[in-house]
Amino acid sequence: MSATGDSTGSTNTAAQSPTTGSGSGIDPREAAAIREVLVLTPGVQSVGEVVVHRHGDGALVTAVLGFGPSTPVSDVVAVLREVKAGIRAAAPTISAIVLEPDVAGPRDDMDTPTDVFVIRGAD
Repeated sequence: MSATGDSTGSTNTAAQSPTTGSGSGIDPREAAAIREVLVLTPGVQSVGEVVVHRHGDGALVTAVLGFGPSTPVSDVVAVLREVKAGIRAAAPTISAIVLEPDVAGPRDDMDTPTDVFVIRGAD
């Protein structure tokens, strides 16, 4: 699922500084402000790739934000709106924001929990 166009309690991972996709570089203060919004917004569990594309007098920010597998969709949407508002407040030259939620799926590298064997053995 991804939020397209001008789309809108957890542990965050450190985000790398936003990279510049085209045009002149981003102001380091804006990059720090964007990074702070992404990392400190409650509900965001991880921050993936963040890219800023300069165009004319504005810029497009794209970011991948991680959420837990049991996070309700309504919470994901609310967090995306909050992040978008935070970026706009922190970096007013940003003219468009695209946020892609990355919801962690169930891990397939885990062994079956031991309690499953115990419960089945008791039947």
